[in-house]
Amino acid sequence: MSDPTENDMTGIDFEFDCPECGTHIQGEVDRCPSCGVEFVIEEVAELECPACHAAMPGDSRSCPLCGRGMVEDAPLREQQEPERKDLKEEAEKEQKEREKALREEFSVLVSRVGPLVALAKDHSIDTTAARRQIDKAVTLGKRREVDPAVRSMRECQEMLERSIADRLERDIMYLEGLAEVARKMGSDHQAIEKVVADTRERMSAQDLAGALDQVRSGKLLAEQLTGKYVEAHELYEGLEKLILNSEMFYLDVREPRKLLNEAREAGDGGDWTTMGILARKGQEELNGALPDMLAVELRKAKQSLLDAKARGKDVTTMIKVLKDAGVSMKRERYGEALERLTEFHAEEKKL
Repeated sequence: MSDPTENDMTGIDFEFDCPECGTHIQGEVDRCPSCGVEFVIEEVAELECPACHAAMPGDSRSCPLCGRGMVEDAPLREQQEPERKDLKEEAEKEQKEREKALREEFSVLVSRVGPLVALAKDHSIDTTAARRQIDKAVTLGKRREVDPAVRSMRECQEMLERSIADRLERDIMYLEGLAEVARKMGSDHQAIEKVVADTRERMSAQDLAGALDQVRSGKLLAEQLTGKYVEAHELYEGLEKLILNSEMFYLDVREPRKLLNEAREAGDGGDWTTMGILARKGQEELNGALPDMLAVELRKAKQSLLDAKARGKDVTTMIKVLKDAGVSMKRERYGEALERLTEFHAEEKKL
Protein backbone atom coordinates (compact mmCIF):
# COMPACT_ATOMS: atom_id res chain seq x y z
CA MET A 1 0.00 0.00 0.00
CA SER A 2 1.42 3.34 -1.00
CA ASP A 3 2.14 6.12 1.44
CA PRO A 4 -0.40 8.99 1.07
CA THR A 5 2.33 11.48 1.96
CA GLU A 6 4.36 10.27 -1.00
CA ASN A 7 1.36 10.82 -3.28
CA ASP A 8 0.96 14.36 -1.96
CA MET A 9 4.66 15.19 -2.56
CA THR A 10 4.56 14.18 -6.19
CA GLY A 11 2.34 17.13 -6.95
CA ILE A 12 4.65 19.67 -5.38
CA ASP A 13 6.95 21.31 -7.90
CA PHE A 14 8.65 23.80 -5.60
CA GLU A 15 8.39 25.73 -2.34
CA PHE A 16 8.83 29.44 -1.62
CA ASP A 17 7.92 32.20 0.82
CA CYS A 18 5.48 34.95 -0.05
CA PRO A 19 7.52 38.10 -0.68
CA GLU A 20 4.73 40.19 0.86
CA CYS A 21 3.77 38.45 4.11
CA GLY A 22 6.34 35.66 4.38
CA THR A 23 3.85 32.79 4.37
CA HIS A 24 5.47 29.50 3.32
CA ILE A 25 3.81 28.22 0.15
CA GLN A 26 4.09 24.85 -1.58
CA GLY A 27 3.34 24.19 -5.23
CA GLU A 28 2.53 26.50 -8.11
CA VAL A 29 -0.14 29.04 -7.08
CA ASP A 30 -1.25 32.34 -8.59
CA ARG A 31 -1.80 34.19 -5.31
CA CYS A 32 -0.84 33.99 -1.64
CA PRO A 33 -3.46 32.04 0.36
CA SER A 34 -2.75 34.27 3.34
CA CYS A 35 -2.53 37.88 2.08
CA GLY A 36 -3.91 37.42 -1.42
CA VAL A 37 -1.02 39.06 -3.30
CA GLU A 38 -0.81 37.84 -6.89
CA PHE A 39 2.33 36.13 -8.21
CA VAL A 40 3.71 36.57 -11.73
CA ILE A 41 6.03 33.73 -12.73
CA GLU A 42 8.37 34.64 -15.59
CA GLU A 43 9.69 31.94 -17.81
CA VAL A 44 13.43 32.07 -18.37
CA ALA A 45 14.67 30.92 -21.74
CA GLU A 46 17.23 28.18 -21.60
CA LEU A 47 20.23 27.31 -23.75
CA GLU A 48 21.84 23.99 -24.36
CA CYS A 49 25.63 23.75 -24.30
CA PRO A 50 26.82 22.54 -27.73
CA ALA A 51 29.67 20.64 -26.06
CA CYS A 52 28.16 18.80 -23.07
CA HIS A 53 24.42 19.48 -23.75
CA ALA A 54 23.88 20.84 -20.25
CA ALA A 55 20.94 23.22 -19.81
CA MET A 56 21.63 26.78 -18.70
CA PRO A 57 19.91 30.18 -18.53
CA GLY A 58 19.61 31.95 -21.85
CA ASP A 59 21.80 34.87 -20.79
CA SER A 60 24.76 32.66 -19.82
CA ARG A 61 28.12 33.64 -21.33
CA SER A 62 29.67 30.22 -20.67
CA CYS A 63 28.58 26.72 -19.73
CA PRO A 64 28.52 26.26 -15.92
CA LEU A 65 29.38 22.58 -16.36
CA CYS A 66 32.20 22.43 -18.94
CA GLY A 67 33.13 26.12 -19.14
CA ARG A 68 32.77 26.47 -22.90
CA GLY A 69 32.01 30.03 -24.03
CA MET A 70 28.78 30.73 -25.84
CA VAL A 71 28.95 32.10 -29.40
CA GLU A 72 28.46 35.86 -29.64
CA ASP A 73 25.52 37.20 -31.47
CA ALA A 74 26.24 37.93 -35.10
CA PRO A 75 25.15 41.61 -34.84
CA LEU A 76 27.60 42.13 -31.95
CA ARG A 77 30.45 40.58 -33.90
CA GLU A 78 29.63 42.71 -36.90
CA GLN A 79 29.73 45.80 -34.69
CA GLN A 80 33.02 44.94 -32.96
CA GLU A 81 34.94 43.89 -36.07
CA PRO A 82 35.15 47.39 -37.64
CA GLU A 83 36.08 48.83 -34.26
CA ARG A 84 39.03 46.45 -33.96
CA LYS A 85 40.10 47.26 -37.50
CA ASP A 86 39.94 51.00 -36.83
CA LEU A 87 42.03 50.64 -33.67
CA LYS A 88 44.65 48.61 -35.53
CA GLU A 89 44.85 51.13 -38.36
CA GLU A 90 45.13 53.99 -35.88
CA ALA A 91 47.97 52.25 -34.02
CA GLU A 92 49.81 51.59 -37.29
CA LYS A 93 49.38 55.22 -38.31
CA GLU A 94 50.75 56.46 -34.98
CA GLN A 95 53.75 54.12 -35.29
CA LYS A 96 54.55 55.38 -38.79
CA GLU A 97 54.29 59.00 -37.67
CA ARG A 98 56.57 58.30 -34.71
CA GLU A 99 59.17 56.62 -36.92
CA LYS A 100 59.03 59.54 -39.34
CA ALA A 101 59.58 62.00 -36.48
CA LEU A 102 62.53 59.94 -35.22
CA ARG A 103 64.14 59.87 -38.67
CA GLU A 104 63.78 63.63 -38.92
CA GLU A 105 65.30 64.05 -35.46
CA PHE A 106 68.18 61.77 -36.44
CA SER A 107 68.96 64.01 -39.42
CA VAL A 108 68.88 67.09 -37.21
CA LEU A 109 71.19 65.46 -34.67
CA VAL A 110 73.66 64.48 -37.39
CA SER A 111 73.73 68.09 -38.60
CA ARG A 112 74.55 69.21 -35.05
CA VAL A 113 77.03 66.52 -34.08
CA GLY A 114 79.21 66.90 -37.17
CA PRO A 115 80.21 70.52 -36.46
CA LEU A 116 80.71 69.70 -32.77
CA VAL A 117 83.16 66.92 -33.64
CA ALA A 118 85.04 69.22 -36.01
CA LEU A 119 85.09 71.98 -33.38
CA ALA A 120 86.41 69.64 -30.70
CA LYS A 121 89.07 68.27 -33.02
CA ASP A 122 90.15 71.79 -34.02
CA HIS A 123 90.78 72.60 -30.36
CA SER A 124 92.42 69.25 -29.50
CA ILE A 125 89.50 68.01 -27.40
CA ASP A 126 89.29 64.24 -27.08
CA THR A 127 86.40 62.84 -29.14
CA THR A 128 87.08 59.13 -28.70
CA ALA A 129 83.91 58.39 -26.72
CA ALA A 130 81.82 60.56 -29.04
CA ARG A 131 83.13 58.78 -32.13
CA ARG A 132 82.24 55.48 -30.50
CA GLN A 133 78.66 56.68 -30.03
CA ILE A 134 78.51 57.84 -33.65
CA ASP A 135 79.66 54.42 -34.85
CA LYS A 136 77.03 52.79 -32.67
CA ALA A 137 74.30 55.07 -34.02
CA VAL A 138 75.31 54.39 -37.63
CA THR A 139 75.26 50.64 -37.03
CA LEU A 140 71.80 50.84 -35.46
CA GLY A 141 70.58 53.02 -38.32
CA LYS A 142 71.70 50.44 -40.88
CA ARG A 143 69.65 47.87 -38.99
CA ARG A 144 66.65 50.23 -39.16
CA GLU A 145 66.61 50.43 -35.36
CA VAL A 146 65.67 54.09 -35.45
CA ASP A 147 64.76 54.60 -31.80
CA PRO A 148 68.07 53.40 -30.27
CA ALA A 149 69.99 55.13 -33.08
CA VAL A 150 68.42 58.45 -32.14
CA ARG A 151 69.18 57.85 -28.46
CA SER A 152 72.83 57.21 -29.31
CA MET A 153 73.06 60.44 -31.28
CA ARG A 154 71.44 62.37 -28.44
CA GLU A 155 74.01 60.94 -26.04
CA CYS A 156 76.76 61.82 -28.50
CA GLN A 157 75.64 65.45 -28.73
CA GLU A 158 75.40 65.74 -24.95
CA MET A 159 78.82 64.13 -24.59
CA LEU A 160 80.48 66.54 -27.01
CA GLU A 161 78.83 69.60 -25.50
CA ARG A 162 79.89 68.47 -22.04
CA SER A 163 83.48 67.82 -23.16
CA ILE A 164 83.72 71.25 -24.77
CA ALA A 165 82.19 72.93 -21.72
CA ASP A 166 84.62 71.11 -19.40
CA ARG A 167 87.53 72.17 -21.57
CA LEU A 168 86.37 75.78 -21.48
CA GLU A 169 86.10 75.71 -17.70
CA ARG A 170 89.64 74.36 -17.41
CA ASP A 171 90.96 76.98 -19.83
CA ILE A 172 89.19 79.73 -17.92
CA MET A 173 90.82 78.56 -14.69
CA TYR A 174 94.14 78.49 -16.51
CA LEU A 175 93.68 82.05 -17.79
CA GLU A 176 92.67 83.23 -14.34
CA GLY A 177 95.93 81.79 -13.06
CA LEU A 178 97.83 83.60 -15.82
CA ALA A 179 96.07 86.83 -14.92
CA GLU A 180 97.46 86.46 -11.41
CA VAL A 181 100.94 85.78 -12.83
CA ALA A 182 100.66 88.88 -15.01
CA ARG A 183 99.55 90.95 -12.03
CA LYS A 184 102.58 89.87 -10.01
CA MET A 185 104.82 90.69 -12.96
CA GLY A 186 103.25 94.13 -13.32
CA SER A 187 101.79 93.26 -16.74
CA ASP A 188 98.30 94.09 -18.02
CA HIS A 189 96.39 91.41 -16.12
CA GLN A 190 93.09 93.20 -16.79
CA ALA A 191 93.32 92.29 -20.48
CA ILE A 192 93.38 88.61 -19.57
CA GLU A 193 90.51 89.07 -17.13
CA LYS A 194 88.48 90.67 -19.92
CA VAL A 195 89.07 87.60 -22.09
CA VAL A 196 87.76 85.43 -19.26
CA ALA A 197 84.63 87.58 -18.93
CA ASP A 198 84.01 87.54 -22.69
CA THR A 199 84.44 83.77 -22.76
CA ARG A 200 81.89 83.26 -20.02
CA GLU A 201 79.46 85.54 -21.83
CA ARG A 202 79.77 83.49 -25.02
CA MET A 203 79.28 80.29 -23.04
CA SER A 204 76.07 81.69 -21.57
CA ALA A 205 74.87 82.41 -25.10
CA GLN A 206 75.68 78.78 -26.09
CA ASP A 207 78.31 80.09 -28.52
CA LEU A 208 80.81 77.30 -27.94
CA ALA A 209 82.86 78.03 -31.05
CA GLY A 210 83.15 81.69 -30.11
CA ALA A 211 84.10 80.80 -26.54
CA LEU A 212 86.86 78.45 -27.70
CA ASP A 213 88.22 81.05 -30.10
CA GLN A 214 88.17 83.60 -27.30
CA VAL A 215 90.14 81.29 -25.02
CA ARG A 216 92.65 80.58 -27.75
CA SER A 217 93.27 84.27 -28.35
CA GLY A 218 93.43 84.76 -24.59
CA LYS A 219 96.24 82.24 -24.33
CA LEU A 220 98.22 84.04 -27.02
CA LEU A 221 97.68 87.32 -25.23
CA ALA A 222 98.67 85.79 -21.90
CA GLU A 223 101.86 84.42 -23.45
CA GLN A 224 102.79 87.88 -24.64
CA LEU A 225 102.07 89.36 -21.23
CA THR A 226 103.78 86.67 -19.17
CA GLY A 227 106.78 86.03 -21.36
CA LYS A 228 107.63 82.34 -21.71
CA TYR A 229 105.30 81.16 -18.95
CA VAL A 230 102.58 79.70 -21.20
CA GLU A 231 104.96 78.12 -23.68
CA ALA A 232 107.02 76.55 -20.90
CA HIS A 233 103.99 75.06 -19.17
CA GLU A 234 102.58 73.67 -22.42
CA LEU A 235 105.91 72.00 -23.16
CA TYR A 236 106.01 70.65 -19.62
CA GLU A 237 102.48 69.23 -19.83
CA GLY A 238 103.22 67.74 -23.25
CA LEU A 239 106.30 65.95 -21.91
CA GLU A 240 104.41 64.70 -18.87
CA LYS A 241 101.67 63.20 -21.05
CA LEU A 242 104.21 61.67 -23.42
CA ILE A 243 106.00 59.99 -20.53
CA LEU A 244 102.78 58.53 -19.14
CA ASN A 245 101.77 57.09 -22.53
CA SER A 246 105.26 55.73 -23.15
CA GLU A 247 105.27 53.93 -19.82
CA MET A 248 102.18 52.01 -20.90
CA PHE A 249 104.34 50.40 -23.60
CA TYR A 250 107.25 49.78 -21.21
CA LEU A 251 109.55 52.32 -22.86
CA ASP A 252 112.54 53.46 -20.82
CA VAL A 253 111.62 56.98 -19.66
CA ARG A 254 114.17 57.49 -16.90
CA GLU A 255 116.09 60.28 -18.64
CA PRO A 256 112.97 62.15 -19.88
CA ARG A 257 111.45 61.94 -16.39
CA LYS A 258 114.65 63.39 -14.93
CA LEU A 259 114.37 66.30 -17.35
CA LEU A 260 110.70 66.70 -16.41
CA ASN A 261 111.59 67.04 -12.74
CA GLU A 262 114.30 69.58 -13.53
CA ALA A 263 111.85 71.55 -15.66
CA ARG A 264 109.36 71.65 -12.80
CA GLU A 265 112.00 72.92 -10.40
CA ALA A 266 112.94 75.66 -12.86
CA GLY A 267 109.30 76.68 -13.16
CA ASP A 268 108.89 76.78 -9.39
CA GLY A 269 111.77 79.23 -9.33
CA GLY A 270 110.15 81.42 -11.98
CA ASP A 271 112.72 80.52 -14.64
CA TRP A 272 110.27 79.70 -17.40
CA THR A 273 112.85 79.90 -20.16
CA THR A 274 114.87 77.09 -18.60
CA MET A 275 111.66 75.21 -17.84
CA GLY A 276 110.71 75.28 -21.51
CA ILE A 277 114.18 74.28 -22.68
CA LEU A 278 114.29 71.26 -20.38
CA ALA A 279 110.77 70.14 -21.29
CA ARG A 280 111.53 70.40 -24.99
CA LYS A 281 114.74 68.42 -24.51
CA GLY A 282 112.77 65.69 -22.75
CA GLN A 283 110.33 65.46 -25.65
CA GLU A 284 113.18 65.22 -28.14
CA GLU A 285 114.72 62.46 -26.05
CA LEU A 286 111.53 60.42 -26.21
CA ASN A 287 110.79 61.19 -29.85
CA GLY A 288 114.12 59.61 -30.73
CA ALA A 289 113.08 56.30 -29.17
CA LEU A 290 109.44 56.27 -30.24
CA PRO A 291 109.59 55.44 -34.00
CA ASP A 292 110.97 51.91 -33.60
CA MET A 293 108.68 51.13 -30.71
CA LEU A 294 105.64 52.51 -32.54
CA ALA A 295 106.39 50.46 -35.65
CA VAL A 296 106.40 47.28 -33.57
CA GLU A 297 103.24 48.23 -31.68
CA LEU A 298 101.38 49.14 -34.87
CA ARG A 299 102.08 45.68 -36.29
CA LYS A 300 100.86 44.08 -33.08
CA ALA A 301 97.74 46.24 -33.11
CA LYS A 302 96.98 45.28 -36.71
CA GLN A 303 97.21 41.59 -35.85
CA SER A 304 94.97 42.09 -32.81
CA LEU A 305 92.47 43.83 -35.06
CA LEU A 306 92.43 40.93 -37.51
CA ASP A 307 92.00 38.43 -34.69
CA ALA A 308 89.08 40.38 -33.23
CA LYS A 309 87.43 40.63 -36.63
CA ALA A 310 87.84 36.88 -37.15
CA ARG A 311 85.99 36.33 -33.85
CA GLY A 312 83.08 38.35 -35.18
CA LYS A 313 83.68 41.41 -33.01
CA ASP A 314 82.64 44.93 -34.01
CA VAL A 315 85.98 46.58 -34.78
CA THR A 316 84.69 49.71 -36.53
CA THR A 317 86.10 52.15 -33.98
CA MET A 318 89.36 50.23 -33.67
CA ILE A 319 89.91 50.46 -37.43
CA LYS A 320 89.49 54.23 -37.38
CA VAL A 321 91.78 54.69 -34.39
CA LEU A 322 94.48 52.48 -35.89
CA LYS A 323 94.21 54.33 -39.19
CA ASP A 324 94.70 57.66 -37.38
CA ALA A 325 97.72 56.20 -35.61
CA GLY A 326 99.26 55.21 -38.93
CA VAL A 327 98.67 58.67 -40.40
CA SER A 328 100.29 60.34 -37.37
CA MET A 329 103.23 57.97 -37.66
CA LYS A 330 103.80 58.88 -41.32
CA ARG A 331 103.68 62.57 -40.44
CA GLU A 332 106.23 61.94 -37.68
CA ARG A 333 103.81 63.09 -35.03
CA TYR A 334 104.92 60.39 -32.67
CA GLY A 335 103.14 61.73 -29.63
CA GLU A 336 99.81 61.65 -31.48
CA ALA A 337 100.51 58.15 -32.80
CA LEU A 338 101.20 57.01 -29.25
CA GLU A 339 97.92 58.51 -28.03
CA ARG A 340 95.99 56.73 -30.80
CA LEU A 341 97.60 53.42 -29.90
CA THR A 342 96.61 53.98 -26.29
CA GLU A 343 93.02 54.55 -27.46
CA PHE A 344 93.23 51.42 -29.60
CA HIS A 345 94.12 49.23 -26.63
CA ALA A 346 91.37 50.85 -24.56
CA GLU A 347 88.87 49.88 -27.27
CA GLU A 348 90.36 46.40 -27.47
CA LYS A 349 89.66 45.83 -23.78
CA LYS A 350 85.98 46.58 -24.36
CA LEU A 351 85.52 43.71 -26.81
